[in-house]
Amino acid sequence: MSVLETSQSPELLAAHQARRDAVDPILALSKPLPEPAAADVVLSCPGGVALVRNTAVDQASFGYLFTAAHESKLAPKVGGPKAFAELLDLWAAQDCFRPGPDSIATVTWPSRDTEVSRALIERGFVPQSALAVRLAGRAFVGEAAPDPTPAPAPDLDVVVRRAGPADSDAMARLWTEQLHWEVQFGHTSIRPTTRERVAEQVAQAVGGQEKQAWVAERDGEVAGLIAIQPPSHAAWAAHTIGVAPAAYLTCGAVAAGERGSGIGSALARHVHAELDAAGVGAVLLHYTIANPLSGPFWSRCGYRPVLTAWSRGTVG
Repeated sequence: MSVLETSQSPELLAAHQARRDAVDPILALSKPLPEPAAADVVLSCPGGVALVRNTAVDQASFGYLFTAAHESKLAPKVGGPKAFAELLDLWAAQDCFRPGPDSIATVTWPSRDTEVSRALIERGFVPQSALAVRLAGRAFVGEAAPDPTPAPAPDLDVVVRRAGPADSDAMARLWTEQLHWEVQFGHTSIRPTTRERVAEQVAQAVGGQEKQAWVAERDGEVAGLIAIQPPSHAAWAAHTIGVAPAAYLTCGAVAAGERGSGIGSALARHVHAELDAAGVGAVLLHYTIANPLSGPFWSRCGYRPVLTAWSRGTVG
C-alpha cells in the first residue's frame, strides 16, 4: 500500500470535507487525491496529507500568460490549520520547492478558511488570485433586484451588443491592453506568443461556440469587452462549485481612458442579465487580488471569492 493510500484515510477525507462544508457550502465535494505521477511528491503528517506536483507549463498555451514557466503546486487534505502549516514546512524542505525567476510555488485553498492565512503569510506566500462566483439573479450592489432587461443609464451613451468578426481587431486591442495592465501586479506576463494567443481567444469568442463575447460601444468605438466560456466549455472551472450549469468569464476589459465611466458596469449588467435569462446558474471568474480595481468592481457586480491561490515566486 502506498504512502498516499495509507495517509488518505476515510477519517481524514471526512474531516477535510467537513471543514470545507463549514467554511463555504457552495464548494463542490472534495475528491481524494489522485495516484501520484512519477515526478509527484507525497507529503504526510498527523492529520494531513498532500500531493506536490511539479510542472513545466506548456509555453504554447494561453495559460502560460498567467503562470510561471515552472510551478510547484501543493494539493493538501487536512482537518485543521496545524496540519496545513506542517505540510507547508514539509513542502519547503523539498528540492522541488525553489521558487525564483519565472518559477512559482502555489497552493489554492477556500477563501473563507481564514485560519490558514497566517501560516501562509509567515512562510512568504501572498494571495495571488481569487476564483469568484456570481449566482444567477444576484443583484448588483445598490440595486434591490437585477433588471431582466438592463440598459445603460440614460446619461451614458453606450450600446452593448454581441460581438462579431468585425470587432476582432478592437477586441484584441482591449484584451492585450488588459494583459499589459495586469503585468504590474506580478502574476501575468507578456510572452513572445501573447499576440497569437489573444488572437486565438478572440477568434473563439466571435465564433460563438467555445466562447461568447459582448462589446460596449461609445460613439461607434468599442470601449469594453466581456468574453464568456459557456457551461459546455467551462467544466474545468465549474467543477469547483456545487451549482450548475456554470459559465466562466474569460475576459472583462474596458479601455484605459474609459475606466470608471460606467461602461464596465453597463456591460456587465447586460451580459449577466442574458446569462440569467438563459438559465446559467452561476458565473465564475478569476481576478488578481493586488489589482485595486478588479476586486471592488466584481464585488459590485455580485461576485464573491470562493478559492484563493497563494503563491511564492514570480511570473515572467
